[in-house]
Amino acid sequence: MNKRTIFVGILAIVLIIGVFMQSNGVEPETPNQNTTDDPVSETVRASRIASWLAKKGDLIASGKPYDLVMAGWFSPDEAVQLRENNPDVILLAGLSCTWIWDNQGWMDFLITVASYGQDEPFVITEDMYLHNQTGGRCAFGWASEEWQQEEIYGMDPRNSDWVELILSFYENVIDQPQHDGIIVDMVVEKQYWCPNAITDEEWLNSTKDIYKKLKELKTEDKLVIFNAGGTLEDINEYSDYFDGYLMENYLGTQMKTNFTDGLEAADSDYIVIYNVDTDDTGVVDVNRMRLGYSLSLLNDNTYFTYDFGPRDHGQAWWYPEYDVKLGDPKGEYYMRENAYWREFEKGYVVAAPVGAQITFTSLVTDVTNNQTSTSFTITEGDGRIYLKTD
Repeated sequence: MNKRTIFVGILAIVLIIGVFMQSNGVEPETPNQNTTDDPVSETVRASRIASWLAKKGDLIASGKPYDLVMAGWFSPDEAVQLRENNPDVILLAGLSCTWIWDNQGWMDFLITVASYGQDEPFVITEDMYLHNQTGGRCAFGWASEEWQQEEIYGMDPRNSDWVELILSFYENVIDQPQHDGIIVDMVVEKQYWCPNAITDEEWLNSTKDIYKKLKELKTEDKLVIFNAGGTLEDINEYSDYFDGYLMENYLGTQMKTNFTDGLEAADSDYIVIYNVDTDDTGVVDVNRMRLGYSLSLLNDNTYFTYDFGPRDHGQAWWYPEYDVKLGDPKGEYYMRENAYWREFEKGYVVAAPVGAQITFTSLVTDVTNNQTSTSFTITEGDGRIYLKTD
């Protein structure tokens, strides 16, 4: 297969994958969305809104100025349209270096992209999989009739053919000028789901070698973002190989991370992405959303996204709080009245994980309910934005 044939194949597969991903989304209860058009360039918008494993077509159609969008791949046309919504949007693409989703469309996409530029296309062989003591593949436990999702299998990081394939995939992703960097999903320090298939030391050393080679592929101005699952401690062994990480199901019942975990995560040189969600229920918890969002505004190295959950990421949900023009921060965050505050040119952000009674010396307006006052009650596990009335 020549390079032109593979390139045409990539374009076709990308279109197929895009349609597939859009058609398999779960429709949750409709969140409180803002439908007003408010150009991002008018004044400084403090928010840094992300989308993890984005439903790209929905984001484009929304017209909203997403700041960081992560997906398997972006066609040049998709990149242009997303940059029409926000000229400064960061686009990151990628899959996983150690796991395969047993979905035919997903597999075709991986192989097609990896095979671009090769004399012969890659083939996934059985010996690339990680196997248990009885010879079966090491399964993650993702298969579900309820969710109509196939199984995810661990790949053997010691297998040189697999390493060559996945590095070729990422090299082709990085080489695309529309991509500002890469994402790596399902990063773990131990292979928990298949005891005795590989020692902890073998897994760690082999995956470290893959991530080291991955980092060597990237140019100076390309970002590398890992999905940590929970916290940095979960992937600390790989800390030399990424520029930032995603905290999936942040504040949720599955990963069980709390506000303090997120606050401490931002006290670093890494980019941190808080991925708050509905715990795969589709029931939008606006308090939890606002708490995570207000936390993301306390620091400058953070992004925020709110979606359905691990079973279905990337919805184009947008909330009125995202559009607020706060201007530049006037300093770092501080504690006051049992809450976390940060002042901006045009207002304040207050995160109250344990609830708070707060007061101001002059009138401010609560963006969420449009109430104007000098004193407010914030319930436990909520966060608010207040605009200065002058």
